[in-house]
Amino acid sequence: MPLVRIDILEGRPPEVIEELHTRVASLVAEIIGSPLDRVRTYITEIPAENWGIGGVPASRARADEVRARRAAAG
Repeated sequence: MPLVRIDILEGRPPEVIEELHTRVASLVAEIIGSPLDRVRTYITEIPAENWGIGGVPASRARADEVRARRAAAG
């Protein structure tokens, strides 16, 4: 049973997370020849203040992007 783990910054709408599960699982099943119902996906959304980029929290390093994503998510 393949397991695909994805770590991303939090703030995306639930529809995007659902599509990510669906499309990644389908692609993995196709590439490795596994039945789709055997593929597992695990998505961890990490707060921007806990994700570092070049020694700086993403909440500062990518402040505009983080604000825009949070605003779009509602």
